[in-house]
Amino acid sequence: MKNLQLKRSALCNLKKFDVTLSTSFETKHGISGHLFEMIEYFYHFKFHKGINVCILISDGTTEEEFFNSLYNKYEFTNEELKIIKKNTFFKYQPMVLIANKIIFVDGSLRVKNADIICTKKIFLRCSDDEFLDKADIVLQDYDLYEPIKNSINYKKKLLFSKFKSNEVKHPCTAMFYATSNMRTLTKADLEKLTAEHNSFDNFILLSNQTLDVPENVEQVSVPMNDLWNNFGTYIYTGSTNISKIDCSSRFIAECKYYNKEVIYNNVQMDKGLEVRRNDIQNNINLELKEDDEICSII
Repeated sequence: MKNLQLKRSALCNLKKFDVTLSTSFETKHGISGHLFEMIEYFYHFKFHKGINVCILISDGTTEEEFFNSLYNKYEFTNEELKIIKKNTFFKYQPMVLIANKIIFVDGSLRVKNADIICTKKIFLRCSDDEFLDKADIVLQDYDLYEPIKNSINYKKKLLFSKFKSNEVKHPCTAMFYATSNMRTLTKADLEKLTAEHNSFDNFILLSNQTLDVPENVEQVSVPMNDLWNNFGTYIYTGSTNISKIDCSSRFIAECKYYNKEVIYNNVQMDKGLEVRRNDIQNNINLELKEDDEICSII
């Protein structure tokens, strides 16, 4: 059976919302930090601030992927889940998007020449992008990026207050993380890594793709049910894409929250990772709270 080719949406009109949270859609982001950013900032705008906000999923991420992530990661009330569902729209690569303020949480306007008709384009910057000058406002961390003419200093936050609680069931299990775009790991890489870290009883590999792995590594797909209950240590292997930086390093901040150890395995620190590690070591606030300044900025 042939894979069905998704057809681009002709028009997406979200003008009835004051703020739309979305991403670029040249490539599929899938279950990633950017998906969680949309969910968490939706919660902040809607439930902390009472703003009329929506989420637009336009990159091909499916409803099943989105809602599995919602249930697996967070402890929202039934009423909160109902509101999030009601205000999340799935429109594949719309050719015309009409809205008021749009926040592109991946900091990019790679939208396959779509017409974006809105009152304000706001980027949450994530690495360099040729479209930065197309934004009305670029929210970026000045610890990481040099100021530009349309930028405002802002550090991305995480909605820790709604994270699922954690009960460590496998403290002697180490986890690796591999992705198709930033962190590639071969079977030989994993054999070397498990030999170097042979004090652990078990190893799991979390990935968004199927990889060839050694017999002593269990591969699991994202999102993994009860992820944080299933390992005690994260072995950070760094980015294998030298054209990109680890722009906000969500995962190590989450490890800190859940009291997971992080081992940096011969990693050459890129600027993004260095900044996030410094944030954590210096107890910089990374929690998305009611008094966060983003609403006053946009």
